[in-house]
Amino acid sequence: MGVCTVCKYDPDCIYEAGARVAILQCEQFEPAFPAEAARPPKGRASAAMKQDPNGYAGLCANCENRATCIYPKPEGGVWRCEEYV
Repeated sequence: MGVCTVCKYDPDCIYEAGARVAILQCEQFEPAFPAEAARPPKGRASAAMKQDPNGYAGLCANCENRATCIYPKPEGGVWRCEEYV
């Protein structure tokens, strides 16, 4: 689980080998697929939109910092954020 499952460095990664839990943030992460395919499936994004009355999708839907966050919140949702709490 975690970002390692879709990272292009997964086969040779030294960080994943020593991890005891799923890695959710990694400085070396690069998707193993084109950026266009990195968007969340429509069903998941729309489900997050329905759960949040303010219209936030992705991580923003339940982030404790969303009220004071200065980062953009695209329509498709934010799916990777160092400030997520």
